[in-house]
Amino acid sequence: MIKALRNIAVLLLVLVATVFVSCKSKDVCELDFPVGAVFVSDWGESASLKFTYRNAESITVGTITGGWKAEVDKASRTLIITAPDSESAEGAQTVGSIHVVAVAKGGDSEGAIIYGYIVDDVVDLSANDTQSNCYVISQPNVKYRFNASVKGNSSESIPTSEVKILWAEDDEDISYLNLESDGYASFYVGRAEDENGKELTTAPRGNMVLAAYDKAGTILWSWHLWLVADKDPYAGVELSNGQTLMAFNLGAWENPNGSTVAADIWRGYGLYYQWGRKDPFLRPEYYDCAMNLDETVYNHSQDYVYVTVKESNSKTGTIDYAVKHPMTFLSSNEENQGDWLYKNHRNDLWSATEKSMYDPCPHGWRVPTKSTFEVLDISAADDALSLDVAEKLYGWVLEDKANGAKSFFHASGYRNYLTGVISNVNYRDEYPYTPKPWIGYYWTSGVGSAAATSSAMHFDLNTSRATVNGYKAVTDQKRGNAMQVRCIKE
Repeated sequence: MIKALRNIAVLLLVLVATVFVSCKSKDVCELDFPVGAVFVSDWGESASLKFTYRNAESITVGTITGGWKAEVDKASRTLIITAPDSESAEGAQTVGSIHVVAVAKGGDSEGAIIYGYIVDDVVDLSANDTQSNCYVISQPNVKYRFNASVKGNSSESIPTSEVKILWAEDDEDISYLNLESDGYASFYVGRAEDENGKELTTAPRGNMVLAAYDKAGTILWSWHLWLVADKDPYAGVELSNGQTLMAFNLGAWENPNGSTVAADIWRGYGLYYQWGRKDPFLRPEYYDCAMNLDETVYNHSQDYVYVTVKESNSKTGTIDYAVKHPMTFLSSNEENQGDWLYKNHRNDLWSATEKSMYDPCPHGWRVPTKSTFEVLDISAADDALSLDVAEKLYGWVLEDKANGAKSFFHASGYRNYLTGVISNVNYRDEYPYTPKPWIGYYWTSGVGSAAATSSAMHFDLNTSRATVNGYKAVTDQKRGNAMQVRCIKE
């Protein structure tokens, strides 16, 4: 429905431009709305929208659809929009369009199309100090808001001047992104559509990152929107150590649970994180990591954007640089011990005791501790599978050795600290030596035993005999690697 309304808006604006031809006089008319929609929660409710204008002798409301009402208060530069009185009112629709026209004394004019929506809810994602670096979006037909004037999991303020989409798997998953006067970013999430454009009952699913910019255009902070549709990442697994695991990886579309269908396997990939950084890196384009290609994503201008790789040095290998360049993978080498930070190898960017400012998990959840994976091992049933069966699963069911709780973990590989390229290859030991995507790396918040390393869980598939498979709950890994995260409940 949203895409169809956008097409109508384009057509109406073309008609406006056709009817009102701008004259080259000093009385050039300008009319500007900060966002193209207002939102109310029930029939008969009103909402107002501020606008600016220049050289407009009159500002009037033209065509209105859906049974909505509107009036202009030129003096206060306010458009007041009212939903139909009831569902049974003549022509009543939950979405209406309002055509506003400004006309200058000399005849020049400018028009705008504003939409009114009756939404199911208005949700403050950061209410009651629940701000985070990641927000889970699950409800359709909702206006969402969050505080875009503070840094993630903190109360440290930032002078946000604008909020834009940095990258998105589908930039149409949200609409009407706006920085409101109170410093909150707001946006609308409609209902998902199938491949034929038919409206569904769920929210879309996908990932995107919104960035806050100052007046000079510098990124101040960024947030991950995780749209999960009808899948519930909070439906976790309780472990014998008292911790609760999320149902699937951070940024994944779902848990494939051992499905051998290519589309299901691809949906099981989460996003990748360098240790201690809050911002995610992209998933692969294909389920088998073919050609090492990243998925295709777009920014606010619908331009193709991609992960850039820069070597960590005294200028780039800093927290400040990483925050300002969330799509830049900071490669490292042995000189800086494989850490994306050039010199100051901080151990507190992710914390095992208290959720840090840079933790990438949503509110109420955090990066797992070093002890999380020590109670798990590959389930006996999976470990006994023959190679030809096991290699098609792209992961293992991990089982709690004490209470028997089980969860499937996707073999998603990692991004190499030297190159930033996704590496997910495990070779057969006999001809034809076919590479298979079959290794898993999952970060913990724990510090490694070697300098500038952190702890991660690792597993693989023994491609010569599947009865001796690798699982290590705790391994030292270079912090420049980007790995998957399976959050635990705080």
